[in-house]
Formats: sequence, structure tokens, C-alpha cells
Amino acid sequence: MRTLVVILVLALAGCVTTGGNTVDNTKMAEGYYMKGLAFFQENKYELATVEFHRSIQTDSSNKWSYYYLGIISDSREKFDDAVGFYKEAINADSNFSEAYNAIGTTYSRQQKWQEALKAYNKALDNKLYTTPHLPYYNIGQVYMAQKDYEKAIEAFRDAKRNASLDFIINALGTALFESGKTKEAINEFSDGIKVAPKNAGMRYNLALAYLKAGRKNLALSEFKKAVEFAPQSDIAAKANDYIKTLR
Repeated sequence: MRTLVVILVLALAGCVTTGGNTVDNTKMAEGYYMKGLAFFQENKYELATVEFHRSIQTDSSNKWSYYYLGIISDSREKFDDAVGFYKEAINADSNFSEAYNAIGTTYSRQQKWQEALKAYNKALDNKLYTTPHLPYYNIGQVYMAQKDYEKAIEAFRDAKRNASLDFIINALGTALFESGKTKEAINEFSDGIKVAPKNAGMRYNLALAYLKAGRKNLALSEFKKAVEFAPQSDIAAKANDYIKTLR
């Protein structure tokens, strides 16, 4: 199973002043942005949108306000608006990797794979970017959608080298499994369980890999743990079907 990490995502350009007013406008814009961010974190997107608009009307260089307007637009499936806001954020800062990664995600949601890959790679061009595992992971997901498992494996390995997180390891294990590299998949899922012992999806995927390798007892054990850690989930329902068959 793949963990889908969902990004949620709406503007006008602002005023230009000189002298002391420039500093005042920058501070005002930052204040509007912080209010918008607080509303955003409370899932009050309409109120957040108003404050982000005020921010960029006051100071058109406030890249984060454009960024969050993009997130809000994306969450509403207003993809053209989202792309427009992300591009405004990038105009304000050409090294804004978070915006490149976000625009890639918007393109991915529309299955515009080549545009998405280009955006993700632009995010990685910035060597000071602190979370490169995210675009690497997203690149892997693009290749998974196209069933290009070898390129997906490469991207997920790059993601794991930067951050050994359970959702990345799970994705890498899944790509290995789908490519027929069952033993390597088992190794990855086993590593993932060390990172997140109660990850039911990882347990389920490990069980599938064990089953494919003919290790039925180990598969049964992992299916049972998947049920234990997420008893009301779809994963548990599927695991129970296997448990009934394997008993």
C-alpha cells in the first residue's frame, strides 16, 4: 500500500511604495500572512484566503502567501489557479523549491507527468533545499503511475538516502515488489517496520511479499499484525481474507 501524502491549496498582486513605507508594507504583509496561516492551520480556508490576498496586495513579493493560495486552490481542484499562484511565488523567489514541488504535485494530480517531473527536478536544483526527499518521493510516484518500476526504485532510493521515513521505505518496497524483486522488497519492508512497528500498511505489504516468496507462516503472522494495528481499516478486511485462506 502506498501512503498518500495529500497537499491541500488560492490572489492579487500588490503595491509598490518607496522609503519607509516599503518597510511598513512588508511588515503589514507579513502580519496578514501570519493571520492567514493561523486560519489555514485551523482549516478555515475562506478566512485564510482573505488574509493571504491582503498580504500580496500589500506586498506582492510575499512568496508564502502565493504558495498557500496555491495550496487552497489545489485542494479545491482549481488547478489552473493553483499553478498560477505557484508561478507567482516562484517569480518572487526563483529558488523557491517548495513551490516547485507543489506545482509538480498539481501537475501530477492532472496526470501531466512530464510537467510534473520537470517541476520536481527544478525543486532539486536548489542545493540548499532542506527536504529533497519530498520531490524524490514524488518523482517515484510519477514513475509508479506509469509502471516504470526501475525509475521509481531509483527515485525512492534517493528519497530514502535523504530521509529514512516509513512512507518512503514502504513506497520503495512496493516498487521492488511490483518489479519482481521480492527478496529486496522483504528487506525494505522489514527495515520499515523497524522505523514504524505499528504501520499496518507496511505489515500488510510485508505479508504479501512473504506470501509471494512461499513463506506462508511469516505471511500469516504479518497479516495478523496488520489487523491488530488497524482493525477497522480496509487493510484489515483484506488481511482477514488472506488469514482465512492461509489457516
